[in-house]
Amino acid sequence: MDNQSPRERRQFRRYPFREDVLIDGIMQASSIDISEGGMYLCAVQQFNQGDAIDVTIPFRGEKIKVKARVQYFQAGIGMGVMFIELTEEQKAKLRGLIESITAEPDTIKIEKKILLIEDNEKLRSQLKSRLSSEGFTVKEASDGIDAMRSLAEFSPDLIILDLFMEKMDGFKVLSILKLHPIWKDLPVIVCSGRGTDDVIRKVIDAGADEFLNKMVTSPTKLIQVTKAVLQRKPKD
Repeated sequence: MDNQSPRERRQFRRYPFREDVLIDGIMQASSIDISEGGMYLCAVQQFNQGDAIDVTIPFRGEKIKVKARVQYFQAGIGMGVMFIELTEEQKAKLRGLIESITAEPDTIKIEKKILLIEDNEKLRSQLKSRLSSEGFTVKEASDGIDAMRSLAEFSPDLIILDLFMEKMDGFKVLSILKLHPIWKDLPVIVCSGRGTDDVIRKVIDAGADEFLNKMVTSPTKLIQVTKAVLQRKPKD
């Protein structure tokens, strides 16, 4: 593994891993996902590309301590780190951790989280209530900037996105998501009242999974589409 190039390391399949870890033994950070080659973390302190750090990862009552190198850091969003100088024992423990994540999926209830980005407060409240009644955990955002602030901390499984909002519109949000190395495969359902052919084509070409016209889409239909999108095979 240590002989892999940075590009090759990025090819390791990532798995959701939302646990608190320690950086350099003292600083707490929240992990978002993990692979055999590295992980993605949300940390308050500023780091620079190339910084070497120690990461302590909880696993089955014990701790896996590994060395890592910062690959990129984005303030307010998070950082990607690559594991380095791994011993055979550390590699085996990491494989065991990943196997435990993927084992017996039907016996583990995974509560799906949705980031709902909508500038109409009344509609946003209605949709949140309906989604919550279906067992989803919903985080609200009134515009794109609000959404970007919440994205890394909340780590949603899916985004429901309005298009025409002040401060930062949905087109910009979608563009940022699809350019980001972590969020580029995050499912997005665009829900807008302006459903012209040009708008639909533009958002689908930009990477949205579905487009719904909010003027003719009932909350029940939104729930159906949301569940269908979440059940699709994840992108590698």
